[in-house]
Amino acid sequence: MYRGFVYFPINIIFIKIIQIYSIARTSTVSKLPNNIQAKKEADKALFHQFTAELRQKGLLDKTPIRGSVEMALELAGYALLFTYMSQIPAFAVGLILVLLMVRSTYIVHDLLHKQYFSRKTSNRLGLIFGNLLIGLSGKWWDREHNVLHHTYTNAAEKDADVQGFGGAIIGKHDSVKFIHRYQHIFFFLLLPAIYVSFVIQSYTFVFQKKNWTELLFLLLHLVIPVSVLSILGGVDGGIALAIAYFGYGLALALVTITNHIGLPIHFGDDYKQYSWMDLQTRGSRNINGGLFIHYLYGGLNTQIEHHVFPHASRFQLLKIAKHTEQFCKEHEFIYYTTSPFQAYKEIYHYFKKLRLRS
Repeated sequence: MYRGFVYFPINIIFIKIIQIYSIARTSTVSKLPNNIQAKKEADKALFHQFTAELRQKGLLDKTPIRGSVEMALELAGYALLFTYMSQIPAFAVGLILVLLMVRSTYIVHDLLHKQYFSRKTSNRLGLIFGNLLIGLSGKWWDREHNVLHHTYTNAAEKDADVQGFGGAIIGKHDSVKFIHRYQHIFFFLLLPAIYVSFVIQSYTFVFQKKNWTELLFLLLHLVIPVSVLSILGGVDGGIALAIAYFGYGLALALVTITNHIGLPIHFGDDYKQYSWMDLQTRGSRNINGGLFIHYLYGGLNTQIEHHVFPHASRFQLLKIAKHTEQFCKEHEFIYYTTSPFQAYKEIYHYFKKLRLRS
């Protein structure tokens, strides 16, 4: 997700500060021992059996009706906001835009995983809910996140989320020492700026791929900030947009950083010793809290289930989680779940532990 970064001052600062993942022991597996290969084959058979059971229960079915309702509500929210915007205080407009953009992000995430519809329909709708409403490239997200990250979770040389920021997220302390010394503080302070980096990566991607359709919808997103400025005026519009874009970055980051940060990274061929399900459960963290947290996090709180079954609808993930936790306990797979507060605490102490001391 974080590759293809364009370097200009704010990005240089941003990419040099953040180190996202823990430095696990380095090991290279050139040829898997027979016992490890046998374990992987056994895990594979168990996984297929488990998948068949969930599919029989209907828990892996697409949810086109639920998805359509979600999208209709989202579009209605934007329509109502712009209809009555002139009567709403600037700070409230900004907060409402944060909420709408976050919900659009969850919809795009679902669409790119084909949780509602076919690939073709999902890609077309992704242009609306991603490029147009959020201002981010769906194709860029699809490759960096859905393909590389989901296939090679936490594998240093494979996972696009691990390879970003000029190598900083795999532990290179090649920036100003002061920054790395206090990275556990800077990391949280700069979370709102993540949207800026995503926008730059999106435009870089579409120009490199010469995807002019994506570019058109990215440019159409500019209608939103221009309309806000036109309706509210320069000062109030600027306040609303600042709250919207930086607030969106913060809100999105506070959800996504709980997914994998602080869990082991696999260097070299180390990841190959684990089966598909074993690799996913080792590198993912669930956040408890029931229906409210599930809504707030857009289903990403059930990160283990999402990684094991990426095409499963988020509307089914809480049900799937009950079966997955029991399955993991029975067959000795790692299944880690914690509270939101504990997750943020772990992330803070993780960065503090890995900071550069000098």
